[in-house]
Amino acid sequence: QPPKGVRPSAACACVTPRERIPHIETTKSNKIPSKQTNSMSESSVIPDSTKKFLKQLNRALQRKNLYDIQHLYEYEFNWQTQKFYKTSSWPSAKHVAKIVDDDENCLVLYKQLYYRHLYVRKLASGLHSHFQSFQNYIDLFNIILGLTTQDPEFEIPACWCWDMIDEFVYQFSCFHAFRNRTSELSESDKAALEKNPHAWSAQTVVRFLLCIADKGGVTPGTKSEGFEAPHALFSTMGTYALIGMLRVNCLMGDYEGGIEALGQIDVTGNTNINHSHIQVPAAHASLHYHLAFAYLATRRYTECVKVASKGLIYLQRNKGAIPRTYQQANINKMQEQMYGILALATSLVPQRLNDGLASGVNDRYSKQMDRMRSMDIEAYKEVFVGLCPKFIPMRIPSSGSDIKGQDDEGLQLQLAVFLDEVRALRRVPDIYSYLKMCTTINVERLTSFLGEEEGSLSRLLLYIKHKTRSGSEYGHGGSTVDTKAPEVKRPEGQPLGREARDKARMDPDMQFVVSEDMVHVSEKRREKQHADFFIREIIRYGNVIDEVENSSRGGSSYY
Repeated sequence: QPPKGVRPSAACACVTPRERIPHIETTKSNKIPSKQTNSMSESSVIPDSTKKFLKQLNRALQRKNLYDIQHLYEYEFNWQTQKFYKTSSWPSAKHVAKIVDDDENCLVLYKQLYYRHLYVRKLASGLHSHFQSFQNYIDLFNIILGLTTQDPEFEIPACWCWDMIDEFVYQFSCFHAFRNRTSELSESDKAALEKNPHAWSAQTVVRFLLCIADKGGVTPGTKSEGFEAPHALFSTMGTYALIGMLRVNCLMGDYEGGIEALGQIDVTGNTNINHSHIQVPAAHASLHYHLAFAYLATRRYTECVKVASKGLIYLQRNKGAIPRTYQQANINKMQEQMYGILALATSLVPQRLNDGLASGVNDRYSKQMDRMRSMDIEAYKEVFVGLCPKFIPMRIPSSGSDIKGQDDEGLQLQLAVFLDEVRALRRVPDIYSYLKMCTTINVERLTSFLGEEEGSLSRLLLYIKHKTRSGSEYGHGGSTVDTKAPEVKRPEGQPLGREARDKARMDPDMQFVVSEDMVHVSEKRREKQHADFFIREIIRYGNVIDEVENSSRGGSSYY
């Protein structure tokens, strides 16, 4: 059962796992379609190589052989899929049970792969697939939460831990998109949804993620006196659960909650404090993308640029070391989205980027950047829609309603809030362009240049100072406004809380001070880093070589 100490604010409305979550009943309308049923019946004849794979996986799980498990999971499973199950489902659990000697742990892990394959291959159709996958995740997480903390009965590699959490949140998003297409639901489907309100509910998803994080000892308050460090399996899954919490909160529009949910994760990776996300590039990309977007949505542009830059630099420098898995497309997509985040943040509040990132932004968004400099609202809208996550609807439609545009209701709401901020910042680029031209300028002259009313410039300058305040997620480089006040202590790399963040000092590339009727400007001069140029050129030529090799082989496909 889930450990005690779960925060009531996040889980008070949730049902208790396993004991109060019944198995989903299958009605006549939500049975699996005939096409999929046929593929499952055909899969009862299992190829010998697939049987061998299943036996090896079961044996490796029992022996806790992480090396073999990772090889079977990352390579052998994909190979079997490409050869036998590219357009059909894997064998059902009842056909696999005898092969793995009815091992409960192996079967529940296999079913997680089985349903993931259905979602990846777009074979999961109908309410039944969503319900059955949800029930399997309930059973799987209950088994994991019931394992011995210091010496678990089985282990799985970090890449599988992340894929498990990531797929859990992805299916949560898919279910809410499916549920809100009310015109496509039959009456029996609507009745089943009303009968099972806990299925893929936000409270249930949050509850399990928090339970896993508590099991791994990565949430505040879990490390009390006499605390024993859990096994690496639980600390790794706990870290990934917090990243999943960040993603869930971003999907629901609760950005402050997502930032605070990160707890003790070291975003920078410069310390030894819970940086398991560096082991899996997909987890690293997801953390930095969703955290950067949360900072963008909460109008903390300096922190947004730092987080997105950190994530992009990691992906650039480790491109050759990233394994080619089914997550490769997601990593590439989040990488492009982080470039879009940099384009928006630097256009709203101009900031300096290193040469490599600036070149990447210009290559992708040169036309939009030109339009955004002239405060073209449509350009901001175009970039924002392309980089934002798929928000889940903010309300549940009633059984008899048919709401048009329900799927993009969350997007339209978030977009409207963002565009309001854009309109409020419309003069910031002009102010920066004038301030960069001088070291001192008269307030009246600057006001006339901008065409503003007399006395309104001070409000705009204070607005810029507010937007460039950096309560950085990095544990170094920040200080408080009051130099006599005690320094806020926190481990390096962790996000600041709200109270500590409010005391953070402005640390942009350009600073200015208004004294009487003069504006004094000082700008940091940074030495050009030649290493970035060589790294960028090496990556560029590496990409050319990869394209040539792929074209000569006729391309390659991955799961």
